[in-house]
Amino acid sequence: MRALLIAALLAVTACGAPAAAPAGAPPVTLSATDLAFADLLIPQNESALAALALTASRPDSALRPLAGKVEALYRNELTQVRAVLAEAGKPESDQHDGHDMPGMITAAELAAAAHADPAAFDGQLAALLRGQFEEARTVARAEREAGTSAALLELSSRIDRTRAEFLAELG
Repeated sequence: MRALLIAALLAVTACGAPAAAPAGAPPVTLSATDLAFADLLIPQNESALAALALTASRPDSALRPLAGKVEALYRNELTQVRAVLAEAGKPESDQHDGHDMPGMITAAELAAAAHADPAAFDGQLAALLRGQFEEARTVARAEREAGTSAALLELSSRIDRTRAEFLAELG
């Protein structure tokens, strides 16, 4: 049921016809689901990167090794999704900027984790990451069910797999 709701959200939030491809390039089209997936992936990854950055000031954090892996992967995914948007002639949307949505770590949550005492920090960060990983899998599955872009379908499959691996590492 939740996956259907996410698929509906993905379809509804990304309206509009595809932009024309650059002259001489084959047309790249993205469905409403593809666009919504990109519009959610970007702020989800960016908010998670902000949370992961907190481990830099916590040399005793047990999450530092995981943070390093996740950070590199998320930056790569952001590059990929932005390239797909550019190829399709679609601007990056900020329609979810600052929203308190599943999978997005809020400024208040970041502040709470940043000010957590050392004993509580890893627990707070792990909870934030767990929620982000779980929601990323939900959104990725919705893209796989209704998306049309080969590049985004491949990315969504990889996201589902890697987030499952990250959840297993969190325990």
